[in-house]
Amino acid sequence: MLKTIKNIKGLIPKRNPISHKGENGRVLIVGGSIDYYGAPMLAGLGALYSGADLVHLYVPECNFDVTRSMYPDFIVKKYTGDRLSERAAAEIVKYGKNMDSVLIGPGLGDGETVVEGVLEIIKNLHIPTVLDANAISALKSVEKFPLQQRVVITPHHNEFRNLIDREIDVEDKDSKSIILLRSISMDLHINVLLKGPRDYISSEEGHVEINDTGNPGMTVGGSGDVLAGVVATLLAQRLEGYDAARAAAYLLGKAGDKLKKKKGFNYSSSDLAFMLPEVMR
Repeated sequence: MLKTIKNIKGLIPKRNPISHKGENGRVLIVGGSIDYYGAPMLAGLGALYSGADLVHLYVPECNFDVTRSMYPDFIVKKYTGDRLSERAAAEIVKYGKNMDSVLIGPGLGDGETVVEGVLEIIKNLHIPTVLDANAISALKSVEKFPLQQRVVITPHHNEFRNLIDREIDVEDKDSKSIILLRSISMDLHINVLLKGPRDYISSEEGHVEINDTGNPGMTVGGSGDVLAGVVATLLAQRLEGYDAARAAAYLLGKAGDKLKKKKGFNYSSSDLAFMLPEVMR
């Protein structure tokens, strides 16, 4: 029988009372496109309100003005073009050398140049990495595993099916689906946070846990971006990939449950991010 996450208090990093700016996590978020400008900002809110000291957003120039004007807490950089490319990724790799983690994917959109850009980053920026949304599919083009960095992917079920090229629903009543999920993590040496009504988290060592926090209000657009931002912060604060994934799933679900008591199902992804400090306190 699979274990359900009950308490993650022991996983949350303790902050040094004499720490300085940047010592509690410098997170780089690579996302955005001509079609989707909000996703990297929502991921940034998730990172910021789960405790990162510094949140850097690297977005295409078409998103730059709106991203820079949205939140003074973000450090915003831009690259040329409307979508990620290999050329832009080379700039991002140089910029990311001093970061503690990188999240790639929120709002990137799809296309060949996007995949090339994602591959350029994950092959050359060897810091703890979260892959979300369309960035996950770039793993299909990686020639050799394991990658040099810790990796967490945060797919929903359709993105997971696309990654493994199989029509399957992962659920605890289907032991074969759990074995498949476990084997993907172990074979590729990645940690998987499979999002859904119940979250399934698998580690590269073969552990699998279920998260039952959360409610149907979390189907609101952008909740997955916030979740990925939380994972990125916990990785930046030096949690292992599996611990960062299961703690993030639990925390965001708890935020959703608190919001449900206040607002029913009528809350936004921004609300989820703003609720994180109360949950973490």
